[in-house]
Parts: sequence; C-alpha cells; structure tokens
Amino acid sequence: MNTASKVRITSPVKTDDVIFSHIEKAADKLSAIGVKVEVLARGKKTIKDFFRISDVPLIVISHQLPQVYFDSESKIVYHENTTRFKMKAFERRGELPPLIDMMQVNINDRHTIVDTTMGMGNDLVLMATVLRNSYFHAFETHPLVYFVISEGIVQHHPELKGRIIFHYGSADSERLKSADIVYADPMFEETIAQQSGMAVLHRIVPSDHNEDFVRYLLKYSRCLILKAHFRSPLFDRFGFEVQVRRSTKSHFGIKKSRRSDLFCDHHTDHIS
Repeated sequence: MNTASKVRITSPVKTDDVIFSHIEKAADKLSAIGVKVEVLARGKKTIKDFFRISDVPLIVISHQLPQVYFDSESKIVYHENTTRFKMKAFERRGELPPLIDMMQVNINDRHTIVDTTMGMGNDLVLMATVLRNSYFHAFETHPLVYFVISEGIVQHHPELKGRIIFHYGSADSERLKSADIVYADPMFEETIAQQSGMAVLHRIVPSDHNEDFVRYLLKYSRCLILKAHFRSPLFDRFGFEVQVRRSTKSHFGIKKSRRSDLFCDHHTDHIS
C-alpha cells in the first residue's frame, strides 16, 4: 500500500468555492513536505469508486475535518476519542489523567514538551489542555497522518493555537535535549483489535524498530514518558518505572536520565 509518496485529493459530492480553496491549500501543504498530489473532481463517485480505479490514498476535503482513506473501508480523521471523558473527570472531580499524573509536575508550571509520536493526536490534545501554560512540539513521520491530524487539531481546538508546533518527521536530538518532558507512544508490539483510526494507524505504520527508537530517545531526553502495551518488553529492558493500569491494555512508564536533576529547575519561556 503506497501511503507516503503520493495522494489523491477530492471534495464531497456537494461542493463550493470555499472547498476548492481549501483543496488548493491542502495540495500546497502536502507538496511542501514531498508528497505528490493529484486533485480529482468528485462528481458522483463514491469512495469505493475511487479505489476501484487506484489504490493510492485519498483525502477528502470539506467544510469539516479532512479525512484520509487508505482503502474504501479504512480512514483516519481527527477525533477526540476518550479525551473528552478524561477532561470531564479532570474538570468536575479534579482527577488527573494517568498520563499527566505520571509526569510528576505542577500542572500550572510552564514546561516544554515534545510528543515524538503524534499519531491520532489524542494524548497531545490532552496534555495541551490540562497543562495550560506549557508548550509543545509534535512530531509525526507519516505525511498523510501528519497533515490530516494536525489540520484536524487546529480546526477543532483553536484555543491551542500558539502552544503547539507541528513537525513532519522525527524528533531531532537538539529538540529532545531542550525538552523538559519527552513523550512516546510507539505502535504496540501486540495488535489491540479495534474498529478505529488507531487500528488503521497500526496497519500503516511499521512497529519493528521500537527498541532502537526508545534507545535514541533515552540518549537525549532528561525525562521520557513511554506508553506501551502492558506486555511490552521495553519497560523492563530500559528500566522504566511503570504505572500499572489494570483496566486497560496500555501502561505508562517514566525514566529520568542522569541529567534529571536539571528537570525541576529547567523551564522554557517560549517555543523556539
């Protein structure tokens, strides 16, 4: 399945000049990160019709959030998923989401946080919403996921504008070194069956280099939060302190480097 080098873009069946303008902007943004773009007239074609012609991924641009189809049944679009419920628990009862609790920080302080695996963007939005004074760099290596999810977050959460910078590609060592907290959610070593965007993401993104990836992050990070399947060998292999969550198949682990004594005193005033 060709998911990176080219993409088709089309509109809904009912369209207008505003949507055509959105399509032009989307084509420019994708071309700028090296994706070959073909803009197609929608006409009365269904999504299945497009994939009878070609298996090249298809992005539908409308007045709503952009959606990318990798086949006629598999699509990715930004969605709040469980973030909404975690935020309600926090706002109503003061319950910190497990990810934020694992960070061991004052939520009112200012930190620079690097999300090295943006994916569907749910954890990124959760962190940015709870940690209202912190700033974020979000990295995603799949160009179509990067485009659809970053655009979806910007449209759905305008209040976060200015505190998140989106990057296509991998987190560089300098960005990791300057971060107070680095977060990583590499794809699970074991498939978690679900009919969702995460299930699609799991299929299209390789997960066979997780050990090298975590080793790289630990080399440059003063504090790394890792999310992984509860059976993942990564926790033991790299000596993470694990937060056991009996009601879910994913756990969080934390590991601070020998430079972690700098952590509590290091705050970045702005994104650079």
